[in-house]
Amino acid sequence: MLFLLSPYGLSAQNSPFLEISDSKLANGIVFPNWEKKQVFLHTYYVDGNNPSASDGNQGTADHPFKTISKAAEIMEPGDRVIIREGEYRETVHPARGGESAEKMITYEAAAGAKVIISGSFLLDIKRWKEGRGWIYANHEPYTEDSIITSTRIWQYDFNGNEFGGYNPFGMVNLMHDREYLQYKKVNMDRHFLRRGILFLNGKPLEQVMNPVDLASKDSGAFWIEHNGLRIHVRFPGNSRPDDYRIEATAKEQVFVPLEYGLGYVAIKGITFQHAGNGFPVPQRGLVSTNRGHHWLIEKCTIEWANSLGLDMGNEMWSTVHQPGLGYHIVRNNLIKNCGIGGLEALGAKQMLIEDNLFENIGWQNAELAFESGAIKIHTTINTMIRRNVFRHISYAPGIWLDYLANENCRITKNVFADIITARGAIYIEVSRHDCLVDHNIFYKLRSQYWLSGEYGAGGSALYTDGSDSIRFSDNLMLDIENTGYGDYLNADRIVGSRGGVTRWHSVTNNIFIDCRKHAIEFPNMYNFSNGNIFSHVPPGYLKMGNPLPALLLDIEAWQKCFGWEKDGKKAEVGGKLNPNSLELSITGKTIELEKLFLKGPFKDYQKFLNINIDPRLGY
Repeated sequence: MLFLLSPYGLSAQNSPFLEISDSKLANGIVFPNWEKKQVFLHTYYVDGNNPSASDGNQGTADHPFKTISKAAEIMEPGDRVIIREGEYRETVHPARGGESAEKMITYEAAAGAKVIISGSFLLDIKRWKEGRGWIYANHEPYTEDSIITSTRIWQYDFNGNEFGGYNPFGMVNLMHDREYLQYKKVNMDRHFLRRGILFLNGKPLEQVMNPVDLASKDSGAFWIEHNGLRIHVRFPGNSRPDDYRIEATAKEQVFVPLEYGLGYVAIKGITFQHAGNGFPVPQRGLVSTNRGHHWLIEKCTIEWANSLGLDMGNEMWSTVHQPGLGYHIVRNNLIKNCGIGGLEALGAKQMLIEDNLFENIGWQNAELAFESGAIKIHTTINTMIRRNVFRHISYAPGIWLDYLANENCRITKNVFADIITARGAIYIEVSRHDCLVDHNIFYKLRSQYWLSGEYGAGGSALYTDGSDSIRFSDNLMLDIENTGYGDYLNADRIVGSRGGVTRWHSVTNNIFIDCRKHAIEFPNMYNFSNGNIFSHVPPGYLKMGNPLPALLLDIEAWQKCFGWEKDGKKAEVGGKLNPNSLELSITGKTIELEKLFLKGPFKDYQKFLNINIDPRLGY
């Protein structure tokens, strides 16, 4: 069987995934999609590059507005704005939302146009001066005797007007609510760096804590004076400022209503970039619904947020919850280069997150603040996460369902590749009721050992902390440093009226290849496994934690002790996945590959050589 990619990605007909429904939630009910076809009452136009454009115009195709903000100010339910190609350095504050699924307010890039809404400004090349007044290399304390260096440092003075009341270069990253931040366990340097980012030709420059650090940074770096109004820069290889297009973040957010709770807003085909936002919580994304409901974000790029790319919930736990919070659709987007998280939502229900690419998330290395993740959701119900790709992620899990966040949720047909985290590719914390995790692929997962000692979660495919009732079925795990499916009991953590019991989990029909600690790790006997395939696993790959002493077993002993895995098998198969091309190969003798039949997420393992397994449809 040959699988071909169309120009728009895989179709349902040629996808190598098993032909199972991915439209149903964990309870078997079809996800209730609220989308309706739009009939626009009025269409406005914005064209920042048109010499005759003006916010005093009528916003027609021939007489467009100059700014998106003007359209956002006047649009009514059922209206849309078509934005023509250009870079718009503004923060857009929608004045109102739509009235219903048929009468939304829509912000849309013109067909084929590259529309960028940016939270940065260009630095004036004429305002650069040679750095002075500071020692830029290692030196004896309290003296001016520095190491002799030929390094050339430049400085730039902001006048303050660039920022409009919010200067990220004068504000530290440190989260506002620090209830769960464990100061004694974490290096706080990242938290006390400033929020501002400097970009050279679109690439971020490293920020350092002290001026004496600059001389050693051959690839370039910058340091910020105490008041945030002067920066000192070492350009790469002692180059000059006029060698670059230099941008600096000036905004906390670039698309956000000023009022809470706006609903029925659609955003399509727009690139949002460059936010100098602080570490959550509160969750304040580069793009924000500001506690809204029924937003549709489709075919957008959200990139280079200092902390969070997209927030869609109630921001934090000490806020008044907005009525009807959630019901968002996030589809076919590229969410990348976000320092802490890609998409976060507290209390947002019935979300549909599908066909997105999340990559390079978590680079700020602040995982012990407990708010990281390509996706991190609290207290959600009836949420579907399907056909997404999570890759090249460090210091953050792929998906973190936190605090009563797995009720009737489903995570299906996603790819998790090249992830380094203390929490696992999927981490489900103190959550209960029904959750289905099925037909996913996990590859090359690694652990932050310095952070994972408490729960042993890092480098695992799925790890649960005090959670109940998870069905983990038909997944493929390949090159897993820790455990394929792991549990932490956490009996003492009270949520609602009881602590964790970590019971009623089932692990069925999965393929575990090269899981180097355990394939399955259960804390007690009140769980179940059957029909799994185990290949290249170490001795004691099936663990039963309680009663003590913990049992480290193989499939034969597992069957005798608990009556499980009557349909399970050992195999001798291998494989590899290219996280960039998403080409997968499963290898082994025919008799071994036959053991995989009807196990895991795919149709036909006998022909799985260099098969593209990108699950996204219509990307």
